[in-house]
Amino acid sequence: MKRIIIGTAGHVDHGKTSLIKAMTGVDCDRLKEEKQRGLTIELGFTSLDLPSGEKVGVVDVPGHVRFIRHMLSGASGIDLVMLVVAADEGVMPQTIEHIQICSLLGIQRGVVVLTKTDMVDDDLLELAFSDIRDFISHTFLKDAPVVAVSSMNGNGIEELKRVLDEQIRSLEERRITGIPILPVDRVFTIKGFGTVVTGTMKQGVFEEDQEVEIQPAGRKARVRHIQVHGQETGRAMAGMRTAINLQGFSREDIDRGQWVVPAGVFKPTRLIDARLDLLDKPRKGEVKIHIGTAELTGEMSLHSVDELIVARIRLKEPVIAALGDRFIIRSISPSLTLAGGTVLNPSPQRRFSEEIARDLLSAEKICQVTGIVKDAGVRGISKKHLAAVFAEGVSSVERAIGDLLSSGQIIRFDPNNDLYVFDAYARSLKALMLEKVGEYHAAHASSPGISREHLRSSLKGSVDPKLFHKLLTDLMKKGEIEEIGPDIRKKGFTPTLGDAMEAVGEKVYQMLSASGFEPPRVQELAEKLSIGPKQMEEVTAFLTRQGRLIKIKDDVYATDVMVSRLKDKVREFIAENASLAPADMKQIIGVSRKYAIPFLEYLDRIHFTVRVENVRKLGLGK
Repeated sequence: MKRIIIGTAGHVDHGKTSLIKAMTGVDCDRLKEEKQRGLTIELGFTSLDLPSGEKVGVVDVPGHVRFIRHMLSGASGIDLVMLVVAADEGVMPQTIEHIQICSLLGIQRGVVVLTKTDMVDDDLLELAFSDIRDFISHTFLKDAPVVAVSSMNGNGIEELKRVLDEQIRSLEERRITGIPILPVDRVFTIKGFGTVVTGTMKQGVFEEDQEVEIQPAGRKARVRHIQVHGQETGRAMAGMRTAINLQGFSREDIDRGQWVVPAGVFKPTRLIDARLDLLDKPRKGEVKIHIGTAELTGEMSLHSVDELIVARIRLKEPVIAALGDRFIIRSISPSLTLAGGTVLNPSPQRRFSEEIARDLLSAEKICQVTGIVKDAGVRGISKKHLAAVFAEGVSSVERAIGDLLSSGQIIRFDPNNDLYVFDAYARSLKALMLEKVGEYHAAHASSPGISREHLRSSLKGSVDPKLFHKLLTDLMKKGEIEEIGPDIRKKGFTPTLGDAMEAVGEKVYQMLSASGFEPPRVQELAEKLSIGPKQMEEVTAFLTRQGRLIKIKDDVYATDVMVSRLKDKVREFIAENASLAPADMKQIIGVSRKYAIPFLEYLDRIHFTVRVENVRKLGLGK
């Protein structure tokens, strides 16, 4: 079986369904209402055996303007179109619109079928041929064969089959590589089996027992059974009319327009950037977007990029899309086809950018990958996500990534998760990091530097911790910054209090030196020196980092000289007496319990002494 789908197109009541029945023996009007009204409402599906022995899928679409959304759902999966024109009426409004739609969807091959020839004489038949050839001369069907048939008496049916057989020999089948995608066009329930979805496999391969996800609903299921053209099979491939029985799913859980895809690959989006081919200038306001088998409402803003029209489309509901997907835009009232679109970015992350759009408009894969990486910004993008944008396997983007890495246009900052960022953004971030470090030095001259987290949080945007670490490491390797303990600072930076505060610092040191083992509290020092709490905190922190002051407790400091004397006295006392009691501390340094206890606790804290019951002995820090 050749993986090709033939689809009908044409005006209402021009005999599309009767033609398929004459060719296949199958009446695609399956609904009671269709039988009663003699009007195709829903999509119809069957298969056609060709003279060569090939079997192909056939989709019958409604011709009435009121059911154009169903026509669009079916047309999205067509490889070759049969444009059906009734000999007694000729080219009609839906004939024109259906061919416009097929052209906008990228369908390039077809056959024109002149039906109801049994209802006209030779003169009218000749006029019908002339009408058709004049019409198709301005369309993609200009070189297409035109076959006259009668579905009533069978004239021309076998010739049509031979023409179709010839046409599909040179048609390229859809690729079975890439991520498997089944756009759903029908959902129903079979007693004893459960929920069944059908559609035309867009690409890839699905197999029985495979775990899948229904998107954009985000619900997981398992493939229980697969049928292709009514036959049980273990797998379905791109270009096949496929029915999948989903395990663990009810009929209410899924609708037409959703995708069956592998679990954990795609993310729904409400924002799309796309190139448009406009038939008519759209008015402001909402429009209908027909993408795959989905119909959605949205608004769009148009941009001109190198004389091409690019739109940013904001959808009211989420959808799944991939770069290169084609879709149709129609006005809501009156209901007219306005444009065809090709997805450039299925989920843009930034404000619209002509530079990025220009990359994505390129036919070169490396330019398209560059555009998507740029759009990801400083958050970066994974190789897996990049592949999903193209709806392809990871291997399909590896060559482009390799070339961009070699040329230095992108950098990989997380090898484990394969995360990439555009190099120009990384360089801007590094410049910003240096700027922020400099600003911190200017605002906190006495501080030895800025902490990692403070620096990262000061950067604009959400910077991945691993990207931040890589950029910080790069700056350190180049000698532009250095990391001393928990502090980051510019190379060669020396903290200082400044002339005015330097003098205050010396006064603080002198006052604490003069107080001996009874140092005043920090607040008392600030009051005596007439400075504020923040200035006092800056001074004590600076002198502490220099090692000239030691914090005994939260609001009490002692000089380095006094602490050294304290240690000497305690060491000597314990050496002579084996241990030190709180009362002994009061005696050897001549202070009250108010100071003796904080000094004891300080020495315990630094492990100079160790408490054994109610006395102290020398510890490891002696």
